[in-house]
Amino acid sequence: MKLAVVALLMVCVVSAVGQPIVIGITQIVDHPALNAVRDGVIAVLSEAGYVEGENVRYILANAQGDFSVAIAIAQNFQDQRVGLVIAIATPTSQAAVQVFQGTAVPVVFAAVTDPVGAGLTLYPNVTGASDLIDVAGDLALLQTLIPGLRRVGIVYNPGEVNSAILTKMAQEVAAGMGLTIVTAPAEHSAAVLPAAQSLVGRVDAIYATTDNTVATALEAVVQVATAARIPFLMADPTSLERGALVCTGFDYWDHGRLAGEIVVRLLEGAVPEEIPVAYQKGTQVWLNLDIAQAMGFAFPQAVLDQATGIFVGGRRFVAGE
Repeated sequence: MKLAVVALLMVCVVSAVGQPIVIGITQIVDHPALNAVRDGVIAVLSEAGYVEGENVRYILANAQGDFSVAIAIAQNFQDQRVGLVIAIATPTSQAAVQVFQGTAVPVVFAAVTDPVGAGLTLYPNVTGASDLIDVAGDLALLQTLIPGLRRVGIVYNPGEVNSAILTKMAQEVAAGMGLTIVTAPAEHSAAVLPAAQSLVGRVDAIYATTDNTVATALEAVVQVATAARIPFLMADPTSLERGALVCTGFDYWDHGRLAGEIVVRLLEGAVPEEIPVAYQKGTQVWLNLDIAQAMGFAFPQAVLDQATGIFVGGRRFVAGE
């Protein structure tokens, strides 16, 4: 990057003396995982000395699942002359990049499955953190969970780039594992319930990846799966209390902290193109014993042995504590 552009980027991030840095934080929907990302970012900034109302001001926004709203939010950030944008989830990240590409304002994305496939890695003012999940590991876990597993249903929104990518990955991996993926598209939250219902009698298990549409209507899938006694695995540990039988994936507070560390580096003078995309590590496995009891389901010992923790009696317990 040319020195003049580097200098301009630093001007956008480092406010004038005595003026707070204005940071816009946008997320696609309101649900525990994305909220945890937001809070994790802010926690890291606070620990680094950025105090709300003193030397930093946050503008928080939620697109409520609507890409056009996400674009409007990014445009509003631009109108308010934010010094940095934090975009949580793939659609909001794409919206932020669409508005801020070609500018000197850094955009830091988080909770993005495939930054390359989503077209987020082509711009010098953009970097961030990916929460790409272990799809093959999830399907292998389902095979251990359900002896004789053959057909796995996936409820997903084909309009979400992240979800479409993960569903395709699942189909490709499943072919080599002797499994068949049965898809149930749901293009909005109201369609999640009928999509889940369409899988009853057709699958041995239900799987949901990091799909924001499904996450907003998760209770609908839980209702169907529990009533039909179909094991349901959700690739989001924050969904455990909401009734999924098994939850895998990352601690999204930690993921927020990973993104927050990138933001701090930028505030300290680094430029986005010097910071490679960070990929979250540390997959967890959580088991909901309350739901298992309601379904009359018994976890195999091999699954219990690999669990990060359990949910029983309405509380979480970490393995070994």
